[in-house]
Amino acid sequence: MADKLRVGIIGASPNIGWASRSHIPGFATGKLNAELVAVSTTRQESADEAAQKFGAAHAFDDHRKMLELDDLDVVAVVVKLPHHYQLTKDAIEAGKHVYTEWPLGTTTAQAEELATLAKEKGVRTAVGLQARRSAEFLHIRKLIDEGYLSDVLSCTMVQISGGSLSRPEGRIWMRDAAQGANTLSISFGHAIDGLFTMVGGMATVAGSVNTQVPEWAADETGEKFSVDAPDDILTTGTLRSGGSVSTHVAAVARQGSGYRFEVRGTEGTLRLLGPGSVHAGPGQVFGAQGDAKELEAIEVPQDQWVVDEGLKGGAINIGKLWASFADSIANGTTQFDPDFDAAVEHHRFIDAVQRASDTGQTQTL
Repeated sequence: MADKLRVGIIGASPNIGWASRSHIPGFATGKLNAELVAVSTTRQESADEAAQKFGAAHAFDDHRKMLELDDLDVVAVVVKLPHHYQLTKDAIEAGKHVYTEWPLGTTTAQAEELATLAKEKGVRTAVGLQARRSAEFLHIRKLIDEGYLSDVLSCTMVQISGGSLSRPEGRIWMRDAAQGANTLSISFGHAIDGLFTMVGGMATVAGSVNTQVPEWAADETGEKFSVDAPDDILTTGTLRSGGSVSTHVAAVARQGSGYRFEVRGTEGTLRLLGPGSVHAGPGQVFGAQGDAKELEAIEVPQDQWVVDEGLKGGAINIGKLWASFADSIANGTTQFDPDFDAAVEHHRFIDAVQRASDTGQTQTL
């Protein structure tokens, strides 16, 4: 293996997209134990443009040709969810380590199959649950572990995004619940993973999964489309460590209100606020203990290389996830989190929320 892991990205559009905004900046710093060597898009022209723009040696319009490269160690699947399964499967069968965005598959069965196949082929895996590298989430976890709150009594999390009456034409496909890319799987999936990072998992969950906005308009044409993908998710339950938890994640018709998390204990309160999805960008932590009347801002330490390189937004936690994944492969570390097994566990939790909604019964996890 080369001194640095050699990475190829499937879905590395040269235009403004998730790969260019959140994956490429980390590689560009030169601080990762990995380097970008290949890109693949659906057109050779865009692949060539991406390779030139991002400094990759190889460009392909067919990911299968990229997988034939000998000088390629890791493949990143950064495309629309319906394509995750086949592209990830192809990478595993080619013997490449693989990083796939969350959700791992359209269904839990797909995620389970990919996790099993990766073990059979002996390849290392990572899934894009980047909340687990958030400085804010991890600092709150540290404060709780150190006794800042004493006993945790309850926590609440609300994340509301606006403007769900319309979508760009290229995202209208997400209206179909069967495609699996919606507020339940993605927005709630990331938000609840952040909550778990801070306070641990849930022992029980009750849920209500709804479609409150049943029609979208295409931004470009105004054409109307019916929608059955869920956009409003509420849960209540108990934490494994004790205490109650409630969440509300929604994409609403008009104005959103951003992100708010609060955890309360016998000796204090911690709060995390953000203008949007905090897993994809920094938030602000506040706290108070004892008889204090007001919560005050708490400074959160960030990885120094992130500060030095000026990473912003989604590139921060994605960059940190890539850094730890590359190091785990280079060092032969047997355990890495979040891997495909972690993805399967998270898929099963999302299923439990849907099942709780469908049956009206609290689920024991």
